[in-house]
Amino acid sequence: MSGWDELLNRKYEDVYTSTYDGLIERLERDAGFTLDDVRGFLVDAYVYYGNDWIGRGCIFDTRQSATIAAYEAVLAELAGERASVP
Repeated sequence: MSGWDELLNRKYEDVYTSTYDGLIERLERDAGFTLDDVRGFLVDAYVYYGNDWIGRGCIFDTRQSATIAAYEAVLAELAGERASVP
């Protein structure tokens, strides 16, 4: 793997981890912050990613992909937990 690929992988992991951890912490601490808020952030992230008409580059794409993946992971994890509660 080249140095550039390693940099992008590290960037992805850093952004994913910080976004995921931040969302989980906020959901645990802030009763007013809900999964609907996370869904809204996810929609905004997809729109922002799609608005790349001038080309932001691979670092932006990596960061935005990691952010979207973290939002989706939180939603999937918590939706699964809530579905299993009788």
